[in-house]
Amino acid sequence: MIPDHGLDELRAFASHLADAADTVSLEHFGGRLESTRKPDGTPVTRADRAVEAMLRGRIAQAYPSHGLLGEEDGGELDPAAPTWVIDPIDGTKNFLRGVPVYATLIALVVGGRAVVGVASAPAMGERWDAAAGRGVRRNGRPAAVSGVERLGDAHVVHSGLRWWRDTPGAWDLLGHLADNAWRTRGFGDFWIHLLVAGGMADAALEQDLKIWDVAALECIVTEAGGRVTGFDGGSPLRGGSVLTTNGPMHPVMRRLLTDFLGVA
Repeated sequence: MIPDHGLDELRAFASHLADAADTVSLEHFGGRLESTRKPDGTPVTRADRAVEAMLRGRIAQAYPSHGLLGEEDGGELDPAAPTWVIDPIDGTKNFLRGVPVYATLIALVVGGRAVVGVASAPAMGERWDAAAGRGVRRNGRPAAVSGVERLGDAHVVHSGLRWWRDTPGAWDLLGHLADNAWRTRGFGDFWIHLLVAGGMADAALEQDLKIWDVAALECIVTEAGGRVTGFDGGSPLRGGSVLTTNGPMHPVMRRLLTDFLGVA
């Protein structure tokens, strides 16, 4: 475990890492960029690799006993040591096309829990940082989830439509949300979860995530007073499906996932 007083130092260190990552990513951002495809079919750019390489170097120098797990260069979540989990550019497809909705996600996971989380989206002017028991800040100011409790009052956000179309029961669920929620909207990537953390949305659903997509966001949303789980209510750090809510909306959304998708 990390002493409580050490979390402030680690949060500050993660924010300094994000400053450096912003400098690198912005040097590459703007217009269409060349990319290659990884074995899983997702794109990767020189910026993804440059950001991760820089972060790995700085972490290894500052905390040589800590573990490292990143999207581009791998690693593992070490149960015996604090592990930094890095997504150098979340929203690479946006980044490729000059869409500013991309972020570097940096988390520190200890004992299966993200205790530090930073999401930095420099092209949007957005920086979110959190530490366990310390709350979350959006651009230096405290952030908090909403108090919405009813689906009819809720802003429900989600990622792309392919999953909804291809998953049995999901298209009917999306129709139910469109008919019964106050509003539904598709944004995708890290941003939908930060909307929940900031009280601009009340629930977010996303599929096909890896641990580096969600670790920093789990800390941020939790410290904002919200809740992040898999669709089945388990740990989001397992990857796969992720349900993010303000807290009161979690049982509401879980019931819908059970009714329409059969999620236990």
